[in-house]
Amino acid sequence: MNVLLATPYYPPNLGGVQQYVANLARMLQTRHDYRVVVVTTADPGSPASKQTDADGITVYRLPVRGQISQTPLGLGWVRAIRRIIRDEKIDLVNGHGPVPLFADAARQAAGDLPFVLTYHGGRMRKGRLAPDTICAVYEHTVLAATARRAQQVICGSRYIVEEFPDLFAGRAEVIEPGADMRRFRPTPVPAEQRIVFAASLEHTTAYKALPDLLRAVVALPTAHLEVLGSGSALGDYQELAAELGISDRVTFAGKLGGEELAAAYRRGRVFVLPTHFDSFPTAIIEAMASGRPVVSTRVGSIPALVADGVSGSLVEAGDIDDLAAKIQVLLSDDELAARFGAAGAAFVAANLTWQRQAERTVEVFQRALDRRRTTTVAVVAPYYPPKVGGVENYAARVAQATAAAPAARAVVLTSNTTGVRTKVELDGDVPVIRLGTWARLSNTPLNPLWPFLVRRWLHRLKVDVVNGHAPVPGLADFAVFAAGRRPTVLTYHAGSMRKGTKADLLVGLYEKLALPRLFARANVVVPVSPTSLASGERHAVAITPGVDITLFTPGPAPSERQPTVLYVGRIDRTSAWKGLDVLLRAIGTVPGARLRVIGDGDATEDHRRIAAELGIADRVDFAGELRGSDLVAAMQQAAVLVLPSLTPAESFGMVLIEAMACGTPVIGSAVGGIPHVITDEVTGLLVPPGDHDALAAACRRVLSDPQVADRLGRSGREQAVKCYDWAHLTDRYLGIFEDLAPARTTPAGRP
Repeated sequence: MNVLLATPYYPPNLGGVQQYVANLARMLQTRHDYRVVVVTTADPGSPASKQTDADGITVYRLPVRGQISQTPLGLGWVRAIRRIIRDEKIDLVNGHGPVPLFADAARQAAGDLPFVLTYHGGRMRKGRLAPDTICAVYEHTVLAATARRAQQVICGSRYIVEEFPDLFAGRAEVIEPGADMRRFRPTPVPAEQRIVFAASLEHTTAYKALPDLLRAVVALPTAHLEVLGSGSALGDYQELAAELGISDRVTFAGKLGGEELAAAYRRGRVFVLPTHFDSFPTAIIEAMASGRPVVSTRVGSIPALVADGVSGSLVEAGDIDDLAAKIQVLLSDDELAARFGAAGAAFVAANLTWQRQAERTVEVFQRALDRRRTTTVAVVAPYYPPKVGGVENYAARVAQATAAAPAARAVVLTSNTTGVRTKVELDGDVPVIRLGTWARLSNTPLNPLWPFLVRRWLHRLKVDVVNGHAPVPGLADFAVFAAGRRPTVLTYHAGSMRKGTKADLLVGLYEKLALPRLFARANVVVPVSPTSLASGERHAVAITPGVDITLFTPGPAPSERQPTVLYVGRIDRTSAWKGLDVLLRAIGTVPGARLRVIGDGDATEDHRRIAAELGIADRVDFAGELRGSDLVAAMQQAAVLVLPSLTPAESFGMVLIEAMACGTPVIGSAVGGIPHVITDEVTGLLVPPGDHDALAAACRRVLSDPQVADRLGRSGREQAVKCYDWAHLTDRYLGIFEDLAPARTTPAGRP
C-alpha cells in the first residue's frame, strides 16, 4: 500500500507538525507494511529534490517562491504532486495542516484517490487585523472546501474540533501526537534546579510566551533556565534576559533534535511551557515521556494532557506570579517532582506512544481506502441536556449510544434556550448544535429560519439518518421534512398535548392536520408508550424510555428510609398538568412526611406560595435541578416517588423507572402512559388523577406499612432490570439506523 504524506515542513526542520509526520511515516513504513512517500517544501531558494532516508522513506521537496509569515508559497505544486502520485503509484493521500495551501494543493492533486486531512492547530489568529482577516477568509473558504472533500478527517486534539465545529464536529477522529519511547525515556528527576523550555523562537510564535517565563525566573534566584529553540526573535529574548539581570542564569541552547533534545529534557528538573495559545504541544508530551514534571497553562487541550496536581501544575496564561510559585514548588519538593514526573511518564506510555497512534491512523486510512463511510445520525430534539426532562434524557441516550457504536457517529440539533444565535458545543464526543431561538409559544421554541438552518446543518455534517424527537412542534418537524432523501426516524413521546387551556385549539389543529403528514413522511415512527399518538401507525416500532441500571441502583430498604416523598419534574406554568399542586395538597394530610421537590421553572415561586398557604412550607424542600449521582442519591434516600400527572400528555414518566431501579416505591396517576409503567399493587400504586385525598392515602400507606413499601421496591427494581435497561433499548435504535442507512461506500471521486 503506497501512501503520500503531504506536509508543508518536514525534518530536519523542527516543530510539532514536523515531528508528528516524521514519526507517523516511520511507523507506517517499518511497522504497518506501508510504502511511505513524503512531499514537503524545500528551504527558500533551494531547488526541487528527491531523497530516500534510512527507513526507506522517499522525500520529495518542492521549491518555494516566497513566504508570508510561516506559510510557504510556490507555483505548480498541484501539478508536481499529481506527477508524484502518478510516478509513485500512490493509493491514498494524507494532507497535514494548518499551514495554508500545501495540504489544499495535495487534496486537489489527489483527484479521485482517497484523501485524509490531518489538522494540527486551532484558528490562526495573530491579534493583527490584516493577517487575521486573511486567515479567517482561508478557513471559511479553502480549508472548508478541503475538509468537505476529505473522506476522513483526523484532528490532533479535541481542542481543534472545538475550534472548528462547523468543519470537524461529528466527523473527525482525534489522534493526538505521540512520543518516541525509544528516545524519550524516563530517568530520575535531577537535583539541579534547571528549568527547560522548548519551542520555536520565531516572532510568529510569540504566543509560546517565553517572556513570561523569563520574568518568572527573576523570582527564582537559584534556578537556571535552558531555552531550546531558535528563530527570528532570539535576539529580542536575549536582550530581555539581559534587561532582567538574569543572563548568567539563562542558556540559549539553540535548535536541538534527536538524542540531543532527549538529553536536554533529562537535564531539566521541570519543563515549563507558559503558552498563551496552543493545541496539544509535542514538547510537553516528550518532556512527560522523559519523566519530567510540567508547568503549563490552561489553554487548548493542555488540561487534557497535563493533569493538574497529578502530572504537573497549570496556571492561567499570563499569570507570572503563579507561574513562578508553581515552578518554585517543584524545584524545592523532591518527592512531588518525582511523583509528577512518574505520573506523566505513565500517562504517555499508556496513551500516547507512536505505536498506538499509528495503529489508530491506519484504521482511519483503511476506512478511506475501503471507501467506507461512517453512518452519521442527527438526533433532533427541541431541548437537550443540561435542560432536564424525559425527552431530553431520552434523546441524549440515543445520541450517546450512537456515538459509541463502532460504525456510527451522532450529532445533535436542538434549540439554544439562552439566545438567538447558533452555538456549537461538544457533549463528550457528540457535537451539539444549538440553533438560536427567536420566540416561544407556550413550551415551544420558534425560529422562522430553522427550516433553512436545519437543511444547511444536515448537509454540512453529512448526515445519513435523521432521528427527530417530538411532541414539541417545530424543530423535529422541520428536520423530518428537510431531510430530503435521507431516511428519517420520528420518536414521538406523548399522547394528546391538549391541556385544557386556550392553546388547545392550535394543538388540536396540529394533531389533526400536521401530525399525520409528519408520521407519513417518516420511514419509521417510534412511540415511547402505547398512549403515544404514534402507536397506531403501521410503521411503528415501540421503544420505551430506559434507565441506566448500573447508575440507578437500590439504596437501603424503603422501610428503613426517612419519610420523604419525592417529586422530580418540570415546574413550569406550561407544565401545570404535572400536578405538583395536587401533591402539595396531599402532603398536607400526611403527618410527619416531608416533600422534596427536584426541578425548576417559572412556576417554582407559585408552588412555594401554595405550600405556605397550606401551612406546610417547613415540610417542603425545593431542591432545584439535580443530575447524575445527586439525583440517584435523592431517589435512593426517598421513601416513595410520586408522579401526580393530570392529563394523557404524560405518555410514560421516565422518573418512575429511575426510582424503580433504585428500589424506591412509586405512586402515579392512572392517566396517560403511567398505567403501562406501574402495575397497580405490584410495582407501585395508581390513584385517580387530580384526587389529592386518594394520593394522600396512598402515601400514608407506603410510609406506614413496611411490608408494602419493601415489596413494591423489590418488584419495581426487578421490572426496571427486566424491561427498561437502556443498553438493550438503544441497541434497537442502532439496528434501525443500520437498516435505514445508505450503503457505507463512497463512489470514486466523491467524499
